Amino acid sequence: MKKGVLIALSVLIVVVLVVTGIWWLKPKETGENPSNIIVSDAETRHFKALTLKNGLKVVLVSDPSAEKAAAAMNVFVGSWANPKDKQGLAHFLEHMLFLGTEKYPEADAYQQFIEKNGGSDNAYTSSENTLYHFDINAPALPEALDRFAQFFIAPLFDPVYSDRERNAVHSEYSASLQNDGRRIEDAIREVVNPNHPAAMLSVGTLDTLATDNMSDRLKQFYKEHYVSSRMALAIYAPQSMDQLETWVTENFSGIRDIDSNAPIYDQALLSPSQLPLLLEVEPRSELRQLNFRFPIEGTAKSIANRPENYVAHLLGHESTGSLLSELKSKGWAEQLSAGSYGLTESNTTFNVTIDLTPEGVENWEAIGELLFAQIELISNQGIQQWIFDEQQQINEIGFQFSEKVSAGQTATVLAERLRYYPMEKLLSGPFRMESFNPDQIKAVLKKLKPDNALIVLTHPSAKTTKLSQYYQTPYGVSDLPGNLLANWRSPTLETNLALPTPNPFIPSQLTVYPLEHEESGLFSANPQRVITEENITVWFEQDDKFKTPKVDVHILLETDFANQSALNSSATSLYLMLINDALNEVRYEASLAGSGYGISLVDNGLLIRLYGYQDKLQLLLDTLLLELAEHEINADRLAVKREEFLRNLRNADEEPVISQVVRRFNEWLISNTFSVEAKLEAVQQLTKAQLEESRVQWLTSSKLNVLIHGNLVKDDAIRWTNRINSIIPQQGSANVSRQLAKIPTRTFVDSIFIDHSDSAFLQYYQGENASLRERALYALLADMISAPYFTELRTKEQLGYIVMARPYPLDGHPGMVLYIQSPSTDPALLQLYSDRFLSRYRQTLQSLSDEEFNIFKEGLKTNLLEDDKNLYQLSSRYWNNIQDENYNFNSYRRIAHEVDQISLDGFKRFYENRVLADNVRSLSLHQIGKDMKADYKDHMESIVGLYPLEKPKQWPEDVSWVTPTFNNQ
Repeated sequence: MKKGVLIALSVLIVVVLVVTGIWWLKPKETGENPSNIIVSDAETRHFKALTLKNGLKVVLVSDPSAEKAAAAMNVFVGSWANPKDKQGLAHFLEHMLFLGTEKYPEADAYQQFIEKNGGSDNAYTSSENTLYHFDINAPALPEALDRFAQFFIAPLFDPVYSDRERNAVHSEYSASLQNDGRRIEDAIREVVNPNHPAAMLSVGTLDTLATDNMSDRLKQFYKEHYVSSRMALAIYAPQSMDQLETWVTENFSGIRDIDSNAPIYDQALLSPSQLPLLLEVEPRSELRQLNFRFPIEGTAKSIANRPENYVAHLLGHESTGSLLSELKSKGWAEQLSAGSYGLTESNTTFNVTIDLTPEGVENWEAIGELLFAQIELISNQGIQQWIFDEQQQINEIGFQFSEKVSAGQTATVLAERLRYYPMEKLLSGPFRMESFNPDQIKAVLKKLKPDNALIVLTHPSAKTTKLSQYYQTPYGVSDLPGNLLANWRSPTLETNLALPTPNPFIPSQLTVYPLEHEESGLFSANPQRVITEENITVWFEQDDKFKTPKVDVHILLETDFANQSALNSSATSLYLMLINDALNEVRYEASLAGSGYGISLVDNGLLIRLYGYQDKLQLLLDTLLLELAEHEINADRLAVKREEFLRNLRNADEEPVISQVVRRFNEWLISNTFSVEAKLEAVQQLTKAQLEESRVQWLTSSKLNVLIHGNLVKDDAIRWTNRINSIIPQQGSANVSRQLAKIPTRTFVDSIFIDHSDSAFLQYYQGENASLRERALYALLADMISAPYFTELRTKEQLGYIVMARPYPLDGHPGMVLYIQSPSTDPALLQLYSDRFLSRYRQTLQSLSDEEFNIFKEGLKTNLLEDDKNLYQLSSRYWNNIQDENYNFNSYRRIAHEVDQISLDGFKRFYENRVLADNVRSLSLHQIGKDMKADYKDHMESIVGLYPLEKPKQWPEDVSWVTPTFNNQ
């Protein structure tokens, strides 16, 4: 680490030692909050927790400033409740609730209504919970709640759809067959206690869900588990609290109430007679990982103090002297995490997961000894009041200055918490540990012993003797040698291991500064240029909306260096990996205290973003910039990070199919995307000298573009910028922008072969230009066809689990993407199905009324005009407008205005000309799944008018490359 970095950190430590109090200026008082739960001092929303007569737990949030409303229902049952003869039934039932109720029997009625009104919906099934959620334009909330409530009152379980939807569940299972996380868990499933529900498959397949009376089995499961006393509902909306309470009572009181408690699984997940046990797993990707799983009691039993979090804090710490720091110094590990699986009333596990280097695999036994040495150190010296107090201090600051997120996110989180936290602590509970209880901490540490461990060692050369049933994972099981256990039981106390010291990044000054400009209730100010020079442009805006002690900083070192070749791009990326590696300890401590940074290679240079409390952010910035400019490349760390980079590239072929298809798509459309093969070749030849030369080139060719937004005054912003420029002097001047391929007026096709059993079809429709009207038209098109496309091709035709239609702007240039992934249908046939839908949709448009069309328009406008929820979101919008060179900062508002101007007749003409005509600008990608080549060849003969492509960037001569610009044509 550079001397300058150490100086910066020493200043931080002095500040922490000198300042003994925490001070902050609360926002302007708005009167006492009437909520009946604990809220922060700055909270302006009204919360009300209540229980209906049928036992349903409810929390309501009234936020008059919200444009969107949301609801989430948590049902206290999950995959662990599956019958042994119907594995996946809980997950299957989750799917079925979307496919019609007695009051609204149409299979697509719910989703159509939600999406028509600018909303979205989804659900998930976990081990012990199933959660359903939606968001929607606020005026449509009453009808949405009526439809949503019927899920839990009178679902149809139509036998026609229950038979079909099994295919969707199987497709979801099939899509993840090559996912190493799922494959490892499948091997673990086979070694856990067979009497524990974790020994069953959770997702479900055609085989596990095969039965002649599926509707009856669904109704039986539903009747047993979907009862009001085992549910929790959260609603977020702008309407008054009295109105929300009326709607909840009217709509959800009809849920059945029977005397029923959520199941708690107290049986041993891993019985003592099984442990200790070594499980070796062979991954598909180049994954090397060591995972220790220690059975512990359910974490909800000690929710007030969360002792497992205290232990995880010390075991997972990344400062100097930590276990990870020591493992990295030996070249054995890259990352480490520690903790339980979250809140649960059932027995669970405490996990320590270590990502290994190849040398780490060779030394996994010694790594285990270091782990147990660290646990011993914590047990003997680490249970200290000051460590607890520091965590409490950080959490209290986090609670007082927690930021708003979307209505949907808020409802989902509150519904999850309602199961475990007392109602009055729904907001404060996750932040507050009530008291320091050494006995509870010791009880957790006593479980973290070698004799109570399942050790999962994953690496390409694993010793395997079995294949798991569902994911065909090669694995082997063996006992641990006695001498190894002896070493782990009495580990050699490594002298380099140490407990963390006080965190130097905890903010001590939390004052919100008075505004320099006059505050107005009519408008919010926008960023203004405070420095405009040849090589430096600085935008500044003092936050006048959220009034928190936080700052958001964007720093763009604008340069074309990385765009020039795969070698330049790879050199820059590898250097940034070294920077992040060198600053890992600093970054980790800052993140614990609520601040952090990200540094990434973007299309026009290097983007640094810092976010956090103003008090310590400049010191973090200094630390980062000094390292960026002066990093001394260590040969050993270079070798480790280069190998990590190469492994990530080699593992690209094991990414999800959709990720690989989109990567191929970007290689066709975007000028500065380079193939995995080109990057592999480049990274292998990079030397220390080349990296140092590359650093000089991109630093000296860059110019500075900065946005500083938040709790600062103008003079601070100028001072911060001068500091940036003193560390990294700016010498570049040229504007940099990547280019996009403007597709000629015909439909092209690229056939690809990913090593996966699923096929995939992606079709992209490209706009004529980057005008605001084009952006509005394509956004509206995708919004309108999303639900019916999903319903016809997934729900009715059962082509696959992943089916979607989405707007797909590239650098502001509008477009739309259609995507289908299927385990059973080749991509040519998927293309035919998709084309048929688009042709039929013409008739839907012809029968559409102006009133229905306007509902879609209003839904899109609400999404475009929705207020930013926090400083981070607002800064992101400011930055995107700066990159667009729209210095009125009103891109979304202007697009919304264009949406207003679209007539139904005009939209019909647009659809005919840009989707159905022969001369559309379109690119299709066909991923041909295993064993589908013959079908693909046959079906391709039925498709006319597709122009084949071979290799990315090799377009016909009439392609043009354009740079989208913000305009209002």
